[in-house]
Amino acid sequence: MDPRTRLFESHRPILEGLAYRMLGTRADALDVVQETFLKWNQVDIDQVRDPRAWLVTVCTRIGLNTLQSARSRRELYVGTWLPEPLVAAGGPEDDLQIDETVSVALMLALERLTPPERAAFLLHDVFGHDFDEIAGILGKQSAACRKLASRARARVRDARPKFTASTAEHRRLMSAFVDAARGGRADELRGLLAESVELYADGGGKADAVAVVLHGPDAVVTFLVRVWRRLLVNTQSHRVVPTWFNGSPGVLIVEDGALATALAVSIEGGVIRRIYGHRNPDKLAVFAE
Repeated sequence: MDPRTRLFESHRPILEGLAYRMLGTRADALDVVQETFLKWNQVDIDQVRDPRAWLVTVCTRIGLNTLQSARSRRELYVGTWLPEPLVAAGGPEDDLQIDETVSVALMLALERLTPPERAAFLLHDVFGHDFDEIAGILGKQSAACRKLASRARARVRDARPKFTASTAEHRRLMSAFVDAARGGRADELRGLLAESVELYADGGGKADAVAVVLHGPDAVVTFLVRVWRRLLVNTQSHRVVPTWFNGSPGVLIVEDGALATALAVSIEGGVIRRIYGHRNPDKLAVFAE
């Protein structure tokens, strides 16, 4: 590997992490990183004083342009859109730590931001850049970047739990939730849910999924009990497989040998606040890679 490529590859994890958080899909993120690499190959690197800053700047600007078209595509998306699952390198039994910066809850909240707000928030709150650096990246004044990040922080505040659950607590609640749903134990299931619980399901028009966000324990419990009852009746076999994606424990539901759902939850105050069901087969393909 030549020195130019080696230097780029040393920064790839940062670039891919930034691009995924900006765009919510791995394919778009990889395209942005590849375009950044092509531009890196065209520059005289001896004239680049800070390769990391140069790469982050270029990656962010390409990401902002890509985000505009991505948002247009999502306006035409069938049903509820969820970010493509980000699968961890380790397995569910590894000693992984929960990472709220890639949680489905935060990724959804980022969708409500303008592209500049999203970039300023990620660069400052997640990647630790100061506002003078962000000003250079976004081509704005430092004070304007500070306002962008502050506005974004206020708008995503509800998506970030006040007290982060431990990995053990998350796994325990996830397991109890699935067991109660599979068993049709409505009262037990309701006791695991927050009064403000929400359920999101993404079928993308390619798999059956509830078309709207469900709110409240009554609606969520009724739906889940009905879905599991139908699953048990209509499939020859099913398995629930522990996994890890988007920074926390989850489960895969395999029906008759085919992956049908990737399920994740967000936890707040010892109860489940949000439930996310990924059913779009295009997005589930990442688990097979």
